[in-house]
This record gives sequence, structure tokens and C-alpha cells, in this order.
Amino acid sequence: MKISNKIKVIFRSFFYRIINKRQNPIFILGTGRCGSTLLVDILMTNPGIQIDQQEQYDWFLMAANDEGKKQNPIYSDLINFELTAQKSLEQWTPFYRAKLRLMMDSKILKNDKVFFLKSPAITFLLPEIKKLYPKARYVHLYRNGYAVSRSWCKKEYFRVKEYQNAFTEDHFILECAKYYNASIVVINTFLTTVEKEDQYTLSYEALTLNPEKEINGLLKFANVEHPCAYDFSKIKSTNFKIDKIEKKLKSQLTSIMNESLKSLNYI
Repeated sequence: MKISNKIKVIFRSFFYRIINKRQNPIFILGTGRCGSTLLVDILMTNPGIQIDQQEQYDWFLMAANDEGKKQNPIYSDLINFELTAQKSLEQWTPFYRAKLRLMMDSKILKNDKVFFLKSPAITFLLPEIKKLYPKARYVHLYRNGYAVSRSWCKKEYFRVKEYQNAFTEDHFILECAKYYNASIVVINTFLTTVEKEDQYTLSYEALTLNPEKEINGLLKFANVEHPCAYDFSKIKSTNFKIDKIEKKLKSQLTSIMNESLKSLNYI
């Protein structure tokens, strides 16, 4: 960002704060592989909403980069996720926090549209996110943990060499289940600190079963009057792949994710 643009953003941010007209972001919380890309695709068709596919891992989880995956232990959003968050927060100096706020504000103040940000990277940083934006609102999009664990494993295991070096494929899916369980527990706990009117929960299953109804509920929460111009007839659930999980493995996954699955009424 050019210096002149930075100055404009800083001035607008300070001015809006003074006149109490500051727009606060709506953060989409979730585990990843929970239907958030689908949700973003839908919301992007709404003229009253500003959102994109950028998850900004480099903004929030600086330790979860290529070098981080070569550490022992690995720093990753999926593996050693709490340690990765801790190592990232060590880089959140007062200067960096101000810079992060500026980067966020440069997007939020771009126009008068309602600003959403979707990033699984913030899951284990939520108290710090709340310090940055005390009046932010939150949408929790969640999905059956069996589907999420399987999807993460299929997407990441063969893509990341460090995961293959550290785990067998069968072991890695169990690590994905640990990540899912911890994420849901952390999000649920965090949301107890958020006013009810500032949070909205939505399941992938409900979204794919009755998308127009669920999206309209979300738009009402976000105070967006415009409808989404998305072809909802194209939406299909991929949860049928859960049936392909072998019985022994599913039992292991259930043991790991028991707390989170129960909290979301999946078991």
C-alpha cells in the first residue's frame, strides 16, 4: 500500500472511530473444509457484501509457513496448531498489531458494504482478534467432523511433503480429527464470551439442504437487504463420502471427536 493510501486509511479509521460510525467486521469461524468456500461463493454474489476467498494465513498465522512445516515439531494450522498460534503471537508486537489493524481497515473502509472475513487461521487466536475488534460479529459455520477430517486428509496429506514424512495417511487423518475437535471446543468456548445478538450459527448440512432459507437468515443477521444472486439449485452435499470411512477408523475418529460431535448434535 502506498504511503498516501495508508495515511488516508489511518485518517478515515480515526475519524470513523471519533464519530462512532466505524464498521466492524463479521468473521466467519470454522474448521476449514466445512463449506466456507461455498458460503463465500454465495455471499460474493450479493451487492451489499464485501468478501473474497483470501484467508490471510500470512496475516494471522505467520509461523504456519513453508519454513514452519520444516520445524521439529512442525508449525502448521493442522498439526501442533496451539503451538503454531503461540509462535505466531510472539510476532504480534505492538507495531505489528497496529499494522494488522491497518491492513484490515484498508479492506473494511474500501466501501460501505458489509465486510466479512473468512479465515480458519484465526481459530486459536480469537481472544486476540476480539481485542482488535471488540464489536465484531461472528458467524460459526460447522460441519460433521467425519467429513471434515476426511476432507482435510485428502486435501493436505499428499500435497505437503512434511506431513508424509511425519505421519502415515491413517495417522494423519487422526491428527485432522484432533484439530477438528480442538477447533470446535475453542470456538464454542469463545462464543460464550460473545453477546447472542452478535453471533450466528449455521451448519453445512442445513446450508446444503435448504440454502436459500439459511442464507436469508444469515443476511438478516448481517443487516443486508440485498438478496444473493446465486443459483441455489447447484448446491449439493458431499457428506455421502462419510459412508466410505471404514468402521474401525470411524470408531477411532469418534473417540477423538466425541466432545465436539456431541456439542453439535452429530452423535
